[in-house]
Amino acid sequence: MIARKSALIITTHIANALLGYIALFFITRYMEPGDYGIIAFALGFVTLFSIFGKLGFEQAHIKRVSEGKDLGRCIGTFLATKVGLIGLMALVTVSAIIFWRFVIGRGFESSTHEIAIYIMIGYWVVRLFALSFVSTFRAKKEIAKAQIPSFLWTFTRVLVTIYVALAGFGAIALAFTYVAGEIVHLLSTLYFFRGYPIKKPSRDYFNEYSMFAFPLIIVVASHTIMTNVDKILIQLFWSSSDVGYYFAAFRLSNFVNVFTLSIGMLLFPTFSMLHASNDLKRIRRLTFRSERYLSMIVFPLVFGMVSLAEPATKILLSGWMPAVPILQILPFFVLLAALERPYQSQFLGMNRPKLARNRVLIMVSLNIILNIVLIPKDIQLLNLNLAGLGAKGAAIATVVSYGAGLLYSRVMAWNLTKIKGNPRILLHALAAGIMAAILYVILYKLNIIEMVVRWYYLLGFALLGLGIYLGILLSLREFTKKDFHFFLDTLNIKKMFQYIKKEIKGK
Repeated sequence: MIARKSALIITTHIANALLGYIALFFITRYMEPGDYGIIAFALGFVTLFSIFGKLGFEQAHIKRVSEGKDLGRCIGTFLATKVGLIGLMALVTVSAIIFWRFVIGRGFESSTHEIAIYIMIGYWVVRLFALSFVSTFRAKKEIAKAQIPSFLWTFTRVLVTIYVALAGFGAIALAFTYVAGEIVHLLSTLYFFRGYPIKKPSRDYFNEYSMFAFPLIIVVASHTIMTNVDKILIQLFWSSSDVGYYFAAFRLSNFVNVFTLSIGMLLFPTFSMLHASNDLKRIRRLTFRSERYLSMIVFPLVFGMVSLAEPATKILLSGWMPAVPILQILPFFVLLAALERPYQSQFLGMNRPKLARNRVLIMVSLNIILNIVLIPKDIQLLNLNLAGLGAKGAAIATVVSYGAGLLYSRVMAWNLTKIKGNPRILLHALAAGIMAAILYVILYKLNIIEMVVRWYYLLGFALLGLGIYLGILLSLREFTKKDFHFFLDTLNIKKMFQYIKKEIKGK
């Protein structure tokens, strides 16, 4: 059932990613990079303060519900806590803007930047309310109820984005598309949430939530800082256009991340249940299998994206060519995140949030240092000359920090459960490397690169790369008939709809 639910998550995320790309296509075709950069900056700025609306309580809620605690008491305690946290987030964000403008006396690059920030505050307030209900669905592993609202959110935002782009509106209108989509997200989650028990909040339950959440505050805060500070620094030291190129490359790279996120959503509560029954053997087996399948899927996607970065940018991003070098670096962070995901979920499921905290502290410290060194040309106030790599520097910083996080997780996993990791991952890396090398030779050494000007040419090369990859795995006996039937059964459409129907009806 984990495979079936993972497939539903992956399918929904792929649909969301494809819809998101359609929106990105219209943005790159009909809007300026600077407009998109303003939205990326405003979203990154407010997302930094969304830390105060989370503080690790989502993970605590999933943990306690999956352990079998009283559902109504859990929901009542969690929702009461979230209302206070969301109010705190909005207050802190507005206070920070006031402090920045009127106490320090600094402003933003333009009034449009500031207005977009206020719109994104509204977006995050609505989003945090919606995610409060989604956390309960995830804790119960009711994946259909979590994924359908997510799809409706993306679908709404994409439709409004297409209208905004075609109508020639600017960055402010584009910011409102996020709010419109999130309102639909909230309403649909409320619809699926009807009938769930909500009891009076409990001080004892709040204390239990806090004990698990507080070590994760640093995890949530650090991860949020790490994934958003790069956009702010690029805006500060370069321009909105550079932010737009970076964010566009990030959106394409993050398409691969759907597999990592999808499986991670299910691994955490599953590990939690196995830990509650002290089943260490099944924990090891689940870690081993999920690591292998994630590696098998993500390696060819990442290496293929890197090798096809130039034609992909030309075709998919309407010729925003400054994004090419970024797209040749950034996707590797997705690969490292995928290889680490089973261990991260294992730490949380086995009630070891401090290990997750330590990992993120290492990553964010390294990421901030590298961003400061690699992005700016100089810091005149300190009379320092720096690398001046701009968005490329941000991509390098992200990849290196995720590599450090993976190394730490592997060491800690060995100390905790004596899991060495799956050595056959090296075969996936070998096959993906050979695939990328063959694609490079065909495109560049045979001078075919200029001929790849249509999306179906790009699709053809992607399928060619996949065929090469699977052929190598077959020859190495790493992709077997058992694996083929596993994927085939997981993606069975009839069984998928039966599962969705059963869950929505509450059976």
